Amino acid sequence: MHSNYLANSNGLTTEKKHKPLILIVDDEPSNLHVLVEGLLTDYDVRISTSGEQALIFIESTRPDLILLDIMMPGMDGYEVCNILKAKQNTKGIPVIFVTALTEEESEEKGFAMGAIDYIHKPYKLALVRARIRTHITAQGMLDRLIEKNFDLHDKLLEIESLIQELSQREEELKELSSKQKLFYQALTGTADGVVITDSNGKIIAVNPSFCRITGYSESDSLQMQLHDIKQNNHPSISFDQVWHHANQAGYWSGELVTRRKNGELYPELLTLSMVKGEQDTNVHYIGVFSDISSVKITQERIHYLTWHDELTGLPNRNGFLKQLEQQLQVCSTENSYAYIYIIDIDSFHSINDGLGLLAGDNILKELTKRIHSKVSKKDVIARLGSDEFAVLCTVEKGVGRIRAQAMAENKAQELLISVNHPFVVDEQDVSLTVSIGTYIFPREDQWESAIETIRNCEAACYKAKEKGGNRVTFFDTSFGEQAKRRFEIEQDLRKAISNNELSLYLQSQFDRSQTLKGAEVLLRWEHPQKGFISPGEFISIAEESDIIYDLDCWVTSNALEILTQLSKTHPKLNLSINVSGRHFHEARFLSFISQQIKQHSINPQQLTIEIIEGTLLNHMEAAIEAVHFLKKLGIRVSIDDFGTGYSSLTYLKQLPIQELKIDRSFVLEAPTDNNDKLIIDMIVSLGRLFELEIVAEGVENQSHFDLLQEYPEVILQGYYLHRPEPASDWLEKLN
Repeated sequence: MHSNYLANSNGLTTEKKHKPLILIVDDEPSNLHVLVEGLLTDYDVRISTSGEQALIFIESTRPDLILLDIMMPGMDGYEVCNILKAKQNTKGIPVIFVTALTEEESEEKGFAMGAIDYIHKPYKLALVRARIRTHITAQGMLDRLIEKNFDLHDKLLEIESLIQELSQREEELKELSSKQKLFYQALTGTADGVVITDSNGKIIAVNPSFCRITGYSESDSLQMQLHDIKQNNHPSISFDQVWHHANQAGYWSGELVTRRKNGELYPELLTLSMVKGEQDTNVHYIGVFSDISSVKITQERIHYLTWHDELTGLPNRNGFLKQLEQQLQVCSTENSYAYIYIIDIDSFHSINDGLGLLAGDNILKELTKRIHSKVSKKDVIARLGSDEFAVLCTVEKGVGRIRAQAMAENKAQELLISVNHPFVVDEQDVSLTVSIGTYIFPREDQWESAIETIRNCEAACYKAKEKGGNRVTFFDTSFGEQAKRRFEIEQDLRKAISNNELSLYLQSQFDRSQTLKGAEVLLRWEHPQKGFISPGEFISIAEESDIIYDLDCWVTSNALEILTQLSKTHPKLNLSINVSGRHFHEARFLSFISQQIKQHSINPQQLTIEIIEGTLLNHMEAAIEAVHFLKKLGIRVSIDDFGTGYSSLTYLKQLPIQELKIDRSFVLEAPTDNNDKLIIDMIVSLGRLFELEIVAEGVENQSHFDLLQEYPEVILQGYYLHRPEPASDWLEKLN
């Protein structure tokens, strides 16, 4: 992120403001990058990475609009919004909440605080820009209209006073002629319509904008009553009521629906004021009004986008939740069933990456048509997210749950078949599959909200994807518990590092004579409430988000602390750490490990980085460059779980690696399975051919140990030789 887009701590800016000023308040760099790049062309963008920093900035610089993230450490978006709306000088700043939350309660809470809109993550820049442009335009127009109405009201009062004074004092008339001319120019030049009547409502003066807006010429107007022109066409109020209120209170302001001379209706914002002479005998009325048709169109557009998806025209998540909530009430009242589908395209990102976003949009629109063709007209179809659709299907009263499930299964299979036919994009056939989660409701055991119902169906869809996609999966109660636990683990894992809940264990590695050669660093997590959480569970969850990068950096940094101690007493022992393939080849990780090596007084040859074989296949060129970079630092590289992926002699020849690690699955059955024994023979032979060290995992008993005695160069690791123990205990025993 460019530093010149950041808000200074004192809120001052050095550039002259030419564009509307947008303040983005978010603590996520990736979100900030997307929003800044998307908005910088049309707006003056400033950034605050915390609620506190945003409030300091706003004290001296008033933005035209604030994009405010809800979930932030420290002061969250709700608290920031409350503070802004409580102050007279900041309560008018439009606030759009930015959030990954989809709960209806969250949105109601935000709107109650005074937010004007919600934007959900992940972002769709076209929609973000449209929403911001709409609010900036609407807010600016309304502010200007109201400001002009009040300005003109004050000016017209002064004019009336001048007219009375001019009739009494001719000398003063000459002195005031220049000011009268100025006010006259203001009246004739303003875009707002201005009309002056006598006490009975007969028009005695109009400005050019009055004629332009209403269609009546000045000569026509001077023969008419204001009541004839301003007959309101809105059922909630009549112009007679407006006139009566202005007569009693001296002032009225609000919206009317008025008819032009040609019969066309238009909405207007009218301010009608009573003006009295010094003796309260000379009464006039001054009306200032604006045609707000464009503002109404903008408001309607905003309302449409609040409930609909712009690309497909389908209801969005908000609209679907609203209709689903209504259907839940119907099912409860009538004791009937309904069901929903969550339809998610398998690997949709590959279509966007390979064919472009326009092709992806065309496929989404075509998929919408195919879903329409396979469901009933009364069924509700919605687009919940990027490539996620939902269908709400009702069942006739009296149909039981088993029959409803059969109907849902049949319709879902028809959808699968329909989608499996190729999509034609730019005269090219594109094949895709979808995963469909299905949920029958209501459940017999409990009442659920619309959000809970969707969440359960999404859990079923996630299970369908886990099984390979292109299938239909019905919800099982265990899915919801699994999804809930995954969410809790992900949230808690983000706090685990700072809360010192993580620890490093070491598992020793030996040669065949059981001489210690080094150890592998293993990560353990003792949760304060949930207790011990297996690495097999939390690491897979971390791999699905960017938490894995923070974990790997934490492990690397702490492992190097251990290695610093080890290098002083045992300079020939080696430590191995595992690094995720998601970022092994990325510049940020390579830069991090380079800095860590410089900060610690170690021999890099004592450090081995293990990478999964699949990493090489997914990012071959980048992985090769990364391995060469690590070799220059003096760090050893090992291929972990070798033989379980697509083992290629090509990368063994190209990569300057030092070690192959035989996966434990081959070692466990090798004493009784000759095929596994042959695989071990092959891997050891490759090691000898390419002059690589070999490590065998999974030495769990005597038979494993005896079998591997055939390979004198192989390093051994497993519970038979050493069980993992805390790093501090391992070092203490070693010394």
